[in-house]
Amino acid sequence: MISTQWMMPYWQGFKRSLVTYTRIPLNVDWGDAVPHVSPVCFLPSIGMVVALLSAWPLWFDFSTSLQALLMLLTAVLLTGGFHEDGLMDACDGLVGGWTQEQRLTIMKDSRIGSYAALSIWFSLSLKWLLLSELLTAIPDSFLGFIYTLSAWCAVHVLARMFPLMLMTSLDYVTMGKSKANSMITKLTLPQWSIALLPCLLVGMVAFDLFDIMATLLCSLLLVLLMHWYLKRKLSGFNGDTLGASEQVGEIFIILCLLVSYS
Repeated sequence: MISTQWMMPYWQGFKRSLVTYTRIPLNVDWGDAVPHVSPVCFLPSIGMVVALLSAWPLWFDFSTSLQALLMLLTAVLLTGGFHEDGLMDACDGLVGGWTQEQRLTIMKDSRIGSYAALSIWFSLSLKWLLLSELLTAIPDSFLGFIYTLSAWCAVHVLARMFPLMLMTSLDYVTMGKSKANSMITKLTLPQWSIALLPCLLVGMVAFDLFDIMATLLCSLLLVLLMHWYLKRKLSGFNGDTLGASEQVGEIFIILCLLVSYS
């Protein structure tokens, strides 16, 4: 009989990640004594789960604009607007604050400012318009359905690599206690392999070789730009800016897919 005991730390890490980054109810033992792999490395895998569960409108003969709207709505409900909240807080702080301390203080404020409202409106509008165009561009066939599903998975999986790369290359900054502390860590090589596995799986199906290489190169350039901006504004990153980078990543990957399929 083959022992599955070696899988338990991975399963515990995945469950912790699923409970942290989604609203899916699971019983998790949060005790430090429970062996577990770092939950952060499963973030792209959580993106896969969110994508698959929010792809249900593709099974119905709705218009592409309604499909896109329902897919986005379901994804937000599944995650509880986790990354969208980070985007709003980050935009309020980064744009509205004049000093690093002031920017971090603004991000701690639960009130929504003008920059937060503008950012979420433009973010959701862009995602809806680009996703609608992408669904229209892909042929309506069984093979087209497979491409569409893999493309939607690629959006959520690849976008969640953006915060992981920033987390590895910048220092964590915050004011006072933060609920994000327990989920902040720099990944080791084995943990990077866990994070990259779903990216390779969806990337090979959603893109051809040239397009995936071009997307990866442009993604790295975008991450470097965000790295420079956060270094200049905060001398590092916090939980809100990681959420913001994921949202920027989603828009960027949808745009890359649209260019690829056009």
